[in-house]
Order: sequence, then structure tokens, then C-alpha cells
Amino acid sequence: MAHEIVEQFRAHGLRLRRTLEDMLDEHPSHRTERRGCGYTQATRFLSGFINAPGPPEEVADLDLFEDWPTRDTGFATAALIAAGWPHGWRRAEQIGDGRVAVAAQYAELVERLAGLRRRIHDALRALALPESRLLVRMIEHVLMRDGARGCALPPMPEKPQIGSCSQAEEFFLELAHGRVRRGGSVNVFVDEQERPLLVEKMNLGESHSAIVLETVRLNGVEIPPGSLCALAHVDDAPGCTIAHGRRLPIDAISQARFLRLTTLAVEPRDRARAFSAQLESELRGGMLSPATTMLAELRAFAAREAGAPA
Repeated sequence: MAHEIVEQFRAHGLRLRRTLEDMLDEHPSHRTERRGCGYTQATRFLSGFINAPGPPEEVADLDLFEDWPTRDTGFATAALIAAGWPHGWRRAEQIGDGRVAVAAQYAELVERLAGLRRRIHDALRALALPESRLLVRMIEHVLMRDGARGCALPPMPEKPQIGSCSQAEEFFLELAHGRVRRGGSVNVFVDEQERPLLVEKMNLGESHSAIVLETVRLNGVEIPPGSLCALAHVDDAPGCTIAHGRRLPIDAISQARFLRLTTLAVEPRDRARAFSAQLESELRGGMLSPATTMLAELRAFAAREAGAPA
């Protein structure tokens, strides 16, 4: 059966890219030890869009759809920007009649763009599964670039050496249970209220990979709790020593890159369905309670480390 996201997008006149559909439909090629499962792969697929800046004149985000006329949208976007609409093809539902008239030859396309957000919201309301709603909200933010919640992190333009393999959860699961392996350390990044926003592992597998604890933003896209990110730091950032590493202010992050959602991004009751083969692999591999550990436990660990109330 097709994934409900695939079904609902099609039902509302929005055909997702075939690659993304195959991932969501859990095609066997996306269910491997390294890739995890199709849902994980779908979030990796989105990372390519999330980590790009998405300027108003660029139409590449519409490549999320299989049959969107991106070439004509590029022409319409240029006409709209020339007419004084600073958002390009985005927020077309707010465009006044005067500006549409300037691009009269693209009126039908502009009307289609104007209905894009409504169609996404209609599809979103029809979804039953929490993991589906989570992913579709990310898709909406990629397309609209108007996410407003959370601290904005500076993007990382170049892909780092830090990977996003399906084993990254192993160390974070251990941290959630208060276990820090010998030789390893953690950095906890906090906001102005000393609230932990990200926890980063160092010398535990690959260094400088972090899990988002509270919503942050990258390039206008809201990055939800449970996301895996790669980080780079400001040299000599002010901070303080904590039990197993350092507490650092959020502005000590010089660059951040979204990698994928981890299994901690959904509640335990939804995890086996959402992450299927990946969770099965975590269980076979003997990871620490991957089916029952909650993100709240990792938040509590970070709060204890940072000296904030748990």
C-alpha cells in the first residue's frame, strides 16, 4: 500500500517526486542496514532542500514534486520580483491583482502557486499518523521558508565529513540513560534562559553530531526535536565545564546542517511503525532501549549536565 502522505498529496493534486514516494512506500532499496528504512531516507532526502538557502528567485524547492513546471515558474518568478513582489513564487496567495497582471501570461501558474499552501494544509488535515504530519510540516517549511519557531542557526553550506548512518542513535540512547563512555564527552548548547537546545557528542563515534532537543530553524525551515545535525563551533567560544564536557551558548554554533530525523523524533508508541526496519536493526544490534527511550530522557540528561532544572 502507498504511504498516506503519498496518497493524500496525490488526492490533493500534488504528486511528490518518484524517489520520495519510493522512500515513503518503503521500497526494499531503501531498507538496508546503513540506510535504515524508507522513512529515514525520506528525511535524508529532505535534508538536501533544507540545507540549501532557498532564495526568492530560486525554484529548486519545487523539485519536491514530480511534475511541477519549474522552468515556467522560474520565468513567472522573475516577472513577479520585477513587479515588486520580494518573495518570488512563494506566498503567492498574498499577491495583489496588480502584480499578477504584470505576469499575465503566467496567471494560471500563479493561481496554482497561490493554492499550494492550502492544498498542503488540506493533505495535512487528512493524515492520521504523527510521523506523517511531522514530515509534511517540514515539507511545507521547505516550500514556504517562513518557519518562525526556535532559534535560527547559521547554515553549513558544504557537506561535512560527519555521516548520518543509522547507527548514530546508539550513543544518544546511552546518553539518555546517563551513560557516557570512557573517553567521550558531550557539549550542551543552551539559550539565554539556560534551556538546553542541542546535545552534541564528542569522541563517541563521530564527533560534532548533535540531536535537537527543542525546535530550531535553518534557512527558514523549522527543525523539530529529535533531529540529527552536524555542527561547527566558533573558535574560543565562551562556555563552562560541566560533568562530561562543556555548556555553551547557542551562538557558539558557527554552522549547522540538518542530517535526518532520528528514531527519537517520534513517541515510542509510534516508533516501530514509523521507523520499521531501522528500529528492528537497532534492537538486533543491542542498542540501549531503542523502542522505549524517550526524547524527554535525553532532555533531562542535558538539563542535569547543564545545571538547569530537569
